[in-house]
Amino acid sequence: MIKHNTRRVDKRIRASENSGEAEIRIEKTSNFAEALEYVHNLYETCIVQGESPSRVTLIGRKKSQIIPYQVYFASKNIPFYAAEDLQVFLSGTFDRLLDLLRIKTRDDTTQSQKQVVSDLLKLCELVKRFLLNKKDRDSLTQHIQRARPTTMDGGIKALSLYRGPLKGSNTDGSMSLSMASSIRLFMESTNVSEALLALSEHFEGLQVDFGKAADDVFFTDPPFLQLAAYASAYDNDYDRFIDDIERAKEQLAYTSPFEDEDEESESTESQKRPMHLMTALRAKGKEFDTVVLLDVVDGIWPHKKANQLRELEAERRVFYVAFTRAKQRVIMLVPTHFGGKETTISPYVGELGLSN
Repeated sequence: MIKHNTRRVDKRIRASENSGEAEIRIEKTSNFAEALEYVHNLYETCIVQGESPSRVTLIGRKKSQIIPYQVYFASKNIPFYAAEDLQVFLSGTFDRLLDLLRIKTRDDTTQSQKQVVSDLLKLCELVKRFLLNKKDRDSLTQHIQRARPTTMDGGIKALSLYRGPLKGSNTDGSMSLSMASSIRLFMESTNVSEALLALSEHFEGLQVDFGKAADDVFFTDPPFLQLAAYASAYDNDYDRFIDDIERAKEQLAYTSPFEDEDEESESTESQKRPMHLMTALRAKGKEFDTVVLLDVVDGIWPHKKANQLRELEAERRVFYVAFTRAKQRVIMLVPTHFGGKETTISPYVGELGLSN
């Protein structure tokens, strides 16, 4: 596969020195629940029952691919290791996203005016790309307080009638109406999965923004599609979904920012756990008995934004690193559908000489 790259240094490649046959497997899944079940069964056979090969890692091209597995493992009390620098969970923006979901849990109840105003302002802060400035926030707060809403629906109606300063321009209430419409679409979602997709589509303050990414990793690759797919199992149980995420956060491993990324330190007990989750870039220099490559489809392997020859060859090298972390077995998970669309298997599978 790597010989498809023109920009490369010739290497003498040798297999890991172990007895027995190595295994390469392609596993197609029709939905995310099947992928989770497959990985869970792999954990049970390799780690719980102790069948060989026993040490397992899940490797994604992007950080967002790993997140649902972290939540799932936490909900099943499965111990895992994932380094702190991979954690969107530690993002302040991710915490604010959870706050918006908590607002949904209060939607069907009559609330105090203070609670409605507080919740509505949290939604207003993230529905557009940038936070409200102090002048706009104070003016909007006073307007909503005068309406004395005791439900979120009443608060949204008050917002739609606001004609004061808002985001620089609010001619004829255009900005107020736009914000109210986006917030209403979120509040009218019927389950956790729909709510996450509504936030992804209608809340600009939660969308990809590389200008903000330097300060908050969330904006590099917001994990909405992956979380929405996972959340389909929760229906409208927002509390359980949020609780499972909080449990996943408790399992985070805190690694030193000065730790050598090319060497796997065994300085903490968490790093000795048999189940690891990481990105391909983080996997460099490490080895595991079983490697599970997540979402081996075109658009992820290689990344959809890689268009130039140089970029495509860099993507191939990333896949090469991930694939060659395995000592005994590689399993490529291939979802047949992703984000409601049919997928195409990664071209790397054909380059490896494998039939899909």
